[in-house]
Amino acid sequence: MIGNDRINKLKHQNRPCGKKGSRHIIQCLGMTLTTAVNIFVRQAIQEQAIPFKISLANETLAALKAKEALKSLQEQAAVNGVNNMSMNEIDAVIDKARQSRQMNRGQ
Repeated sequence: MIGNDRINKLKHQNRPCGKKGSRHIIQCLGMTLTTAVNIFVRQAIQEQAIPFKISLANETLAALKAKEALKSLQEQAAVNGVNNMSMNEIDAVIDKARQSRQMNRGQ
């Protein structure tokens, strides 16, 4: 629908909003910038207007931050080699650390 040269121009003009910007938001929604623009254009044509309220709801930002935090934790778990642990295994490690801490305080 929109030429690649126009999409590339949009990509270069994509300014960050806070830390991540619109590209991050669009990726978290599972889309590419091209898909998002095409959806917008189709809806604008159909409705003959901007097809949605233009804002970032606090819930949306909170959800994006939560997804980002979870992804970061998953990546760190993979780096530490603990990404496949069960809840029981995690609980056992926590219990062991607590016991060790209590023993060190008692010494």
